[in-house]
Amino acid sequence: MDTLYLARYLVPISGVSLEGGALVVRHGQIVDLGSKKAMTAAHPRAAVVDFGDDSVLLPPLVNAHTHLELTHFPQWAAQRGEHSAPSDFIDWILRIIRVKRALAPDLFAASLRDGIRACLAAGTGAVGDILSWLPARDQYRNAPLYGRLYLETLGLDPAGNRQMLRGLGKISDECLAGRLRLGLAPHSPYNLSGEYLESLFDYARRHGLPLSTHLAESAAEVEFLLGSKGPIAERLYPLVGWRDMLPPPARRRPVPYLAERGGLVADNLLVHGVQVDADECRAIARAGASVVLCPRSNRHLGVGLAPVESYRKAGVNLALGTDSLASNDSLSVWDELAFARRAFSGRLAPRELLCMATCNGARALGLGADMGGFAPRMGAHFQVLRCAALPSLGELDEFLVSPGRTAEVRALYLAGREVHFALDPGMKVC
Repeated sequence: MDTLYLARYLVPISGVSLEGGALVVRHGQIVDLGSKKAMTAAHPRAAVVDFGDDSVLLPPLVNAHTHLELTHFPQWAAQRGEHSAPSDFIDWILRIIRVKRALAPDLFAASLRDGIRACLAAGTGAVGDILSWLPARDQYRNAPLYGRLYLETLGLDPAGNRQMLRGLGKISDECLAGRLRLGLAPHSPYNLSGEYLESLFDYARRHGLPLSTHLAESAAEVEFLLGSKGPIAERLYPLVGWRDMLPPPARRRPVPYLAERGGLVADNLLVHGVQVDADECRAIARAGASVVLCPRSNRHLGVGLAPVESYRKAGVNLALGTDSLASNDSLSVWDELAFARRAFSGRLAPRELLCMATCNGARALGLGADMGGFAPRMGAHFQVLRCAALPSLGELDEFLVSPGRTAEVRALYLAGREVHFALDPGMKVC
């Protein structure tokens, strides 16, 4: 049986927004959309769910980069007396290492579970999640989220790397964690040997696995790859026991370094991309790779802002991510949108930002045919906002990228099934 969902505003992302819009769903798929009048006439026997005159119906958001296993990190840090803000990027990494080393591994599962709940409550339907404590992947078994779960790895020791790759291979044979496709996450060029990076990229290519790599996040990373010096060599390597494993200078910036090792490919989701120039943006575009921007995390760590003009000019697919609660204050992509609107003021229009948070993110995670917009035969994935005061249709995009939307998420539907609901006795169901 068809169900007709009505709202004051329907925002397909893939098309023009409508006032008095309707979405028609059958068996977990979209079969039609348009004005309330036209859809009611075309589907007279459909059940009707009317979200009311204060509602906006639009695709779920996509958090294309996060570490949900670190959702409890603020509490863990406080318990260890780590109250002061990190002084720089390397100080932040050292803090994460100290805190994680003191944890019982089973704590990651509960942290991940709460991260999943926080995403759903904020209208997020898909994630690109990075996981280091691999047994915690069981938390996704019954979760409704879509996306990819990237299994994180790093290291410099050849014997240890071979053992890790064998373990990752066995897990990746599972293919899925719930609804998330499994992939590999070579953490970043500065904490994996060149040989291990090449082995990971080759393994992923041969086995058809998606990848995600933190790339060009900080000036310290650039300095390290160019000359094997700076705070990564002087502060990070000694702490993790790599003092005697310092590689010779690569004399390459992050993007060309990755390319030379076979990692600049379409299915390697690149994260942060702050320290890149126009030529490197063009190289990323030629490879067909997507880049996830995490502007709140970048601000928190003082690494700068990504050059969005160069990315746009090159034609790179840009998505949005929150990163983790180790470097952010919420897992809401709505909050990320509002910050990005201010941070990239005059450089990204509201509709571009909305695309980054929906259809671009879905494309980056291999979900573009099913999620991120509204069209017949796409999945019936949508969220509903209930707003105290809605603007005119012409001002709606600006309204949606303004602060305050997270608290207005009223419901989330994935594959036609309601998975998050904020109690509202005023909704009419008939």
